[in-house]
Amino acid sequence: MTLSGLGRALRPVHGSGTDGAAVVETSVSHGWIPAGDRLLAVDVHEPAAPARGASIVLAAPPGRERVTLTRTVLHTARALAADGWCVVRFDWSGTGQSPASKDVTDAQHWSEDLTAVRDWAGQGQPVHGVGIGVAGAYLAADDDEGWAQRVVMAPVSGKQWLRHQSALRRMAGQSLPPRVAGGTELLDLHLTAEGAAAVKTVPAPAADPARGISILGEEETGPLPLNVHPRVATVPPGVTGAVVAALSEHAPAHNEGTTAPEPAQQATVEMDGTTVRLRRTTVGADRRPGIVTEPLERAADAPGLGLVSPGSDVMEAAGGLWLNTALLASSRGAVCLLAERTDTGELVRSDRSRNPNPYDRRTVAECRELILHVASLTDGPVTAAGICLGAWGLMAAARELPAQISARTTLDVINNVAWQRQPWRYWRQGLTEGPLAPRVPGEDPTADAVPAASSADAAAPDASALGSLRRTLTTQVGNVARTVVRGTRAKAHAASPRVNSLAATLGIIDVPQPELRRLERVPGLTVNAVFGTLDAEFCGAETGRIGPRSAVVVVDSLDHSMFSTAARRAMAQFTVEQLAATSGVSH
Repeated sequence: MTLSGLGRALRPVHGSGTDGAAVVETSVSHGWIPAGDRLLAVDVHEPAAPARGASIVLAAPPGRERVTLTRTVLHTARALAADGWCVVRFDWSGTGQSPASKDVTDAQHWSEDLTAVRDWAGQGQPVHGVGIGVAGAYLAADDDEGWAQRVVMAPVSGKQWLRHQSALRRMAGQSLPPRVAGGTELLDLHLTAEGAAAVKTVPAPAADPARGISILGEEETGPLPLNVHPRVATVPPGVTGAVVAALSEHAPAHNEGTTAPEPAQQATVEMDGTTVRLRRTTVGADRRPGIVTEPLERAADAPGLGLVSPGSDVMEAAGGLWLNTALLASSRGAVCLLAERTDTGELVRSDRSRNPNPYDRRTVAECRELILHVASLTDGPVTAAGICLGAWGLMAAARELPAQISARTTLDVINNVAWQRQPWRYWRQGLTEGPLAPRVPGEDPTADAVPAASSADAAAPDASALGSLRRTLTTQVGNVARTVVRGTRAKAHAASPRVNSLAATLGIIDVPQPELRRLERVPGLTVNAVFGTLDAEFCGAETGRIGPRSAVVVVDSLDHSMFSTAARRAMAQFTVEQLAATSGVSH
């Protein structure tokens, strides 16, 4: 393991915080620091002047909670930086952007991670801590006197957290592949047996003024978005103000001379006997944060791989799927790129309290930028892989590629269920979450969603009656639309390509065949539509070729969002094998 390179990148911050307070734009550094023989990804928010002369380690829980808390954590970090604190966030060992050589996490190192980040963040200054959920339990359990003050939100013991996360995995068992043997499998995370045992020993945190430990209750912060879908992960309106106030009570005075520590911008790790380099970069006109992985020595025409995250997930979600895939591909000679998308991950807006629907133009433009960036890194064949929304964005961007780029590009379109050219049902889902929203594969199709009345409806005298009528009509339209879609989809394969193309364009059906045939017109482009079993059934897709350069592939062990360990392993293996096969074929 080696580290090198220091630097800062200015990240845009828009508007004001959720509690109405102004947000000061400060620079943010992204990189890695050492923790024993491991690397930890850190994000450092430089303090606004005048600085307080102290640092805060802001610890979010691992697993899916890392994704649903992203917006809350970013809002809080920015508010603290605006108040003069140097704020350091991090990914626990074996999770997120902290690289690992295997997909099973050694969670027994997590207590050491916290100490390593604190010591690195201190640089001779006082270090305060803010922890959420099980991260707060680790923070409070540290007997070291190196903490000046500790604030815990949503307190839970390690045993309670592990039991709850395991229950969520069991509840999703009908739509997920079976658990793999060994260790403890959670949603989007897999712990070794030793790691799970270590987590269970972490006690529930308790307020202790003598040790500087305080608990912020839900009545002060509002309900935190734990274990919810990222699309509805709303930032509690009081959380930033409550955290800033709790820390300001014992905060040091402002000191203009304070500077933030800078993490390494490059690192190397050993992967399958090959030394792989990771380096931070930026992508596109907006300089979106990204990570490049590549072997220390590679050919000029090495295969290139771009990876796009699904939905509202950060660049590298909790399970480390795409970063692990990139490291594995780079150990076999490829250069790989991951990048954030607008208003997700590091780029969430400070004037928005919840994740927007990302099925829009910006996703298309940023997927195109990703492909072009990968193509600029190598003269060899280019593969771009995306899951769900990322798959949709890649397909929509394909028509905008220059012919010389599309001629050497292959798209792996994974678990995409929005095949219409203009997926109105998906946009409606993000705007109203009404009955026209599509069903997730495996979800009960009988429970119709009913839009909640708005505050304006509640204030108007006749709003309840009008709202009830509107909801009834919308529900009926949605029921009819779903019936038409189901019936049309079942007959789609028997229809002519022209009829299918027209139906898909109008949004009547959402099967892949018409869109794949349209993509055949893009010069030299190759497309693999990859499905898990449930998604293939949902889209009426069967394994086989659609045209000379497009095919449908069904991988049995995939679940839609790659929550299961079996799905992540199968996806990484499939992507790397496809990359190897593509690199031997000239487009």
